[in-house]
Amino acid sequence: MAFGGAGFAISYPLAKVLAKVFDSCLERYPHLYGSDSRVYTCLAELGVGLTHESGFHQVDVRGDIFGLLAAHPLVPLVSFHHLDHIDPIFPNMTANQAIEHLFEAVKVDSERVLQQTVCYDRWFSWTISVSWGYAVQVFENHQFLPDVLRVHETFRQWKKGSVLPEAYTFNTRELHIDPCRRPTIFFMDSVSSGRDGIESSYRRDTSDNCTLHMASPKRLEEIKVFSHKLDLKIKQLQAPRRHCCDVLPSSQGNVLELAIRECEEEELINIH
Repeated sequence: MAFGGAGFAISYPLAKVLAKVFDSCLERYPHLYGSDSRVYTCLAELGVGLTHESGFHQVDVRGDIFGLLAAHPLVPLVSFHHLDHIDPIFPNMTANQAIEHLFEAVKVDSERVLQQTVCYDRWFSWTISVSWGYAVQVFENHQFLPDVLRVHETFRQWKKGSVLPEAYTFNTRELHIDPCRRPTIFFMDSVSSGRDGIESSYRRDTSDNCTLHMASPKRLEEIKVFSHKLDLKIKQLQAPRRHCCDVLPSSQGNVLELAIRECEEEELINIH
């Protein structure tokens, strides 16, 4: 349950029981605000506990939620709320256009959308973070995996003017004060599915005044990501494991190609 309007999920057997007792719950709790609080209270009276599901997103923040989407939990995306209080999730689009653009990826592989995969390029010493169907970040140097998985604080707190150090239920990471020291971002441009798998393309949105050198990821114009449709079984949902990715040889100097795959049993995602 995502309190505030981002939805909740109830099993069929529980819904059958809830339907029979819900009227009496409404009579006892007329003072509660919203359907989620009333449903939650009635379920509590039935002795049913709330299961934490990280795929529901109430999104009680404002501004640019790129940091949240680029470091999504290792669970399928279920819902978004409060989209009218945040910036469009893709640049140069309206809020509706941006959501429709994201759904181009959802229609191809709904279970993989926003799943974060990290790989390391040994040649240029890059760290590459893929949020499938949304964006790819390329760091100019090797970053430890726990640092990459932390949420970049690109957004503002919900209550205007407040700065609460413990405002979030996840670990955050401040953006570097120098924009040229931040990762280069490539947003999803297109996604297609064929007999050999799925190909998604990500393009750098803007140019900047940063100084370029031979190993700068800002020289890249496009990143292609190859994958296969994610089909999560019950055991994988109960104990999910992040996928691995490989940097592939590319025939074009301004294009980076990656392949996402299941990790080997003892494989580590680390700097090597």
